[in-house]
Amino acid sequence: MIKRRGGKETDPHRQPMSSEALATYISLGRRLAAQMAETNFRFLTAKPRWTAAEVEMATEHAIARMDIGARDLLNEKGADHGGEHWQAIWAAMEGGYREATAALLCDASVRGGGTLQ
Repeated sequence: MIKRRGGKETDPHRQPMSSEALATYISLGRRLAAQMAETNFRFLTAKPRWTAAEVEMATEHAIARMDIGARDLLNEKGADHGGEHWQAIWAAMEGGYREATAALLCDASVRGGGTLQ
């Protein structure tokens, strides 16, 4: 906790966020999620005879793990994972992960499957 003048305690995690800061967090979250999706995709498609269904299932599992991990981290810091700002950031992260995976799957199907390494 941080003390302000007058002796009132404030929690930096519960302070209002500027629209610029929110936009930055949304952009960062989207980029990080896309990078994670690409890394996961490359790992899954390195083996022979991978399927799109395996990639889709792994995507759902990865998103669920990201959600749980992020909520745990926010709870640990005393922040509200149900808050409006977090919901906007999470929606961007999940969307970025799904979009990156879909684009990679589309590109892979054009190449005809097989390993992508």
